[in-house]
Amino acid sequence: MRSKHKQPVFDGMEECWAPISGGRIRYLVGGRGSPLLLVHGIAASSFSFRFNCAELMRNFRVFVPDLMNVGYSDRIAGLDGCLAATAARLGEFLETVGVQRAHILGSSHGGAVVLKLAAMAPERFERLLLVSPANPFARQYHPVVRFYLSGLGKMFMRLAPFTPGRIWDYGIGRMYADPGAIAAGTGVGYARPLRVKGTMKYLLSCLKTFNDDVEALRDELAKIAKIPTLLIWGDRDPVVELESGHQLQKALRAQMVVMQGAGHLPYEEAPQEFNRIVLEYLRSGSTGENTNQHAGKLKEY
Repeated sequence: MRSKHKQPVFDGMEECWAPISGGRIRYLVGGRGSPLLLVHGIAASSFSFRFNCAELMRNFRVFVPDLMNVGYSDRIAGLDGCLAATAARLGEFLETVGVQRAHILGSSHGGAVVLKLAAMAPERFERLLLVSPANPFARQYHPVVRFYLSGLGKMFMRLAPFTPGRIWDYGIGRMYADPGAIAAGTGVGYARPLRVKGTMKYLLSCLKTFNDDVEALRDELAKIAKIPTLLIWGDRDPVVELESGHQLQKALRAQMVVMQGAGHLPYEEAPQEFNRIVLEYLRSGSTGENTNQHAGKLKEY
């Protein structure tokens, strides 16, 4: 099934389609330079990075896909939503668009997907950037996942996309450090692609194995640690607790930036600061194996 909704395209980017797993992934691409892949979270889409692409494209060839069965990509009935299958499709996407190796950034659930891809295909990575990713040390979101899998939670999931934009502004705003900072049109931008038939059923299937899938990443962190990695976290993240970020930093021997006054979506809440952090990291140093030069050192902005 294909989306009938109007699909936002950011200035300077081209809308393209890649055949993947019997369907099509819709993605935006623009800019010149080394490839940089941005991976959105669950119940999100390429829309999440609307405030980042213009700046990042000044230095990189930026790819922003809508993962299969969400955003404006095709819907495939019965698609496997576990982390391994989602990561495999992401790897297939890179192969299809001719990108053998890239800087790869993932946010929240997308961060867990990218971690799984790093375990499966580390050769795909120049550098790994994780924005408050779901991770084996986090526990704060576990009750939320269990609620969504309950009878009441499933009903809520099916009805939520059709609630007014102001309700969605409230819901997305709860993930911000300052809900009043949410930009006009944010709620509707998140909700619109979720109204496509089959989307919420697929997201529920993702959540069925999600906590176990993320926990299974624990045994793969030592292997992933060979990839140069940056963690970015808001100091007021209400979804994935900052303390889990400190533990993940140690396990990955990663660099870490804590953004002051930011919540779970720092690329939206403070896009200029976020873009600067990403660009400074990607411009610095070499990208070879075991080059986490400041591992264990915490930066705060």
